[in-house]
Amino acid sequence: MALAAYVVVFFFNLLRPLPSGVSFAGPFREVGDLEFLYDLTVWRDGELRADQRIFDRVFSMIDAAEEFVVLDMFLFNGEHGGEREYRPLSAELTRHLLARRAARPDLETIFITDEINNFYGAYTSPEIAELRGAGVQVITTRMTPLRDSNPVFSAGWRILAKWFGTGGPGWLPHPLSSTGRKVTARSYLKLLNMKANHRKLVVTEKECLVGSANPHDASGFHSNIAFAGSGGVCEDLLESEKAAAALSGVSVTGWPAYGVRWEGGVVSPSPGEGDRGGSPGFGHVQVVTEGKIFDALMEELRVSEAGDRVDLAMFYLSERRVVGALLEAAERGVVVRLVLDPNEDAFGREKKGIPNRQVAWELVDRSDGRIRVRWYDTHGEQFHTKLVVVTRGDQVAVLGGSANLTRRNIRDFNLETDLRLRLPVDAPMALAVREYFDGIFTNRDGEYTAPFERYRDDSWLKGLIYRFQESTGLSSF
Repeated sequence: MALAAYVVVFFFNLLRPLPSGVSFAGPFREVGDLEFLYDLTVWRDGELRADQRIFDRVFSMIDAAEEFVVLDMFLFNGEHGGEREYRPLSAELTRHLLARRAARPDLETIFITDEINNFYGAYTSPEIAELRGAGVQVITTRMTPLRDSNPVFSAGWRILAKWFGTGGPGWLPHPLSSTGRKVTARSYLKLLNMKANHRKLVVTEKECLVGSANPHDASGFHSNIAFAGSGGVCEDLLESEKAAAALSGVSVTGWPAYGVRWEGGVVSPSPGEGDRGGSPGFGHVQVVTEGKIFDALMEELRVSEAGDRVDLAMFYLSERRVVGALLEAAERGVVVRLVLDPNEDAFGREKKGIPNRQVAWELVDRSDGRIRVRWYDTHGEQFHTKLVVVTRGDQVAVLGGSANLTRRNIRDFNLETDLRLRLPVDAPMALAVREYFDGIFTNRDGEYTAPFERYRDDSWLKGLIYRFQESTGLSSF
């Protein structure tokens, strides 16, 4: 009887219908004034330099908001081990939100975040407590209605442990910080479900931003990307955020409405698979979340042909169908270049290189070296970027935002948000993105990347571990 119950819970929560609004694909809209931003930490002129721009733009958006601010941020806390002096991003974001609310008391302010910031209900973080005290609506995302990415564990957790909560006096060390408060064993059990609202975005009535950066002190030196601007894409982001709020039992009646509609409106019909021509104007942009990110990526990879180019900059690459699509593209004569994080560090803790080193070895080996891989040269921080650029004739397709290319991130388990762009090859956005990738791949103006051989790892055992972890969800990626 117990086994039957476990099997039923296992398969139902692995395959359960998605909540309304999750796995969203908006219409294609004109790009308008969208711009590309990036943070880079690089060794230049004999010293380590951090060029950080993304959160300066986020703060300026908050400071200019007059009607509402909606944020959805995965990591939002000041926890770290004290091994470096970090920019206090969480405190800065809190300060800007509170200052703007003080200046405009009627400013509607909604902050959606992940349960990791209160360690799954073990406590209330000081940042969240301060925002709530000032009248900010803080929504801690309830992830249990989503599918289970780690069903072997989660089925048992749902049956036996879910009902006991996670709060109370803690006695176990905080996993994100050696100086953090103690947490309960029950909160650790909830952590092992490995589910997250991993989105990173801001929307006001004037503009919006989507990217890969977190307002998290220990992430302050990470390299990231973002897209910022205005137009109908901001309206679509707000629509997608309704699902995250509703998931947590929050009413979306009276949800803020984006105040400026881009004159170009909705592009219809959307570009098809066979469309290799340039788009009119500056191109088109679409909001995609969760599994729709996977669909968009596979469409762009599958239509690539000999002479086209795929450039990929990624923190985690592990999803098996994406790996296969890259190999197939290289076999067709597509030029494939990758910049990957070496998966060496995670907030002061040493990692074993899984999954990127195993995937990189497979891609280089099975393509007979046609796929070129370089490692971002990290120094304790992470190359946290999530960006794909596909150049086809006179058109460039771009996909970027919060989603790593892993089963958990793009197969309807996590909450994720990316922007998908279709651009003429000479559009300002296309030129900016391609210049960014070429600069780090070729080490123009700095020592950004290292050759493949530095972190080459052909261990068959680690390869088996990666395959097992990717297929079962028993991993942190």
